Amino acid sequence: MSKIDINYKAGAQKSSIDYNQVITLIATPKGKFPPQAGKIIEALVAAKNHKLTVGELVGTDGSTESALDKAGLVTVQTPLNIWTHYRAKMVKEELITVS
Repeated sequence: MSKIDINYKAGAQKSSIDYNQVITLIATPKGKFPPQAGKIIEALVAAKNHKLTVGELVGTDGSTESALDKAGLVTVQTPLNIWTHYRAKMVKEELITVS
């Protein structure tokens, strides 16, 4: 009897990104706000119904331009790094929802 389960699937990694999650803009920031996070807000302001998937915001495979690139993000960081860095702050400040 084999000890190998051919149907084995690994659980989601803690740092896994769900590119299908929908980001919805619910408010724009007031006062001072980090410029890179502001580019996320700009991308959502420009989006239809102020909604983007994570994949649309950051790009998924480098073959298409991300909404952050289109919004003029200029940084050595990747759009995904910018998103993961500012996501919690923007949710906490009730600027966006992610579902």
